[in-house]
Amino acid sequence: MRRLPSMPEFLAPLPLAAVALMAVNDQWLKPAFHNALTGKLSDVAICFFLPLYLSALLSLVTRWPRAARTAAGAGLTAILYTALKVSQPAADLFCEALRVVGAPLGLRHFRAVADPTDLITLPLVGLAVLYSRVRESCEPVPPTGLTTPPGVHP
Repeated sequence: MRRLPSMPEFLAPLPLAAVALMAVNDQWLKPAFHNALTGKLSDVAICFFLPLYLSALLSLVTRWPRAARTAAGAGLTAILYTALKVSQPAADLFCEALRVVGAPLGLRHFRAVADPTDLITLPLVGLAVLYSRVRESCEPVPPTGLTTPPGVHP
């Protein structure tokens, strides 16, 4: 049986905090305050966590190295996010697709407004790539399976 990948680029405190920020902002802060800050908080969170999430999903279906997965996730995020922010028809189509996917889960209310000023948060996609690289460089190297014979010291 194949073991699931650990997905350390996404299952880490900072990306999960971004997911939590988006959830809190969308559920409570936007309805309560509905201002410029709450309008951008979810965009900041999405641009940071989505490339890492997509990278983690790719680890389930590919054997790509993390850098390649994260680059693919960043590229997909940048293209999708830009399309949604500059085109209301693209945003409407995306919401319609989410309704189909969300219906079995009881999620039916999706709304996206094309707002080119939200593109100010796009650099967070690059920050997510950098975050993944830094995390990977700090992780211990897994053993290769080679062992040193007894009495031999490398």
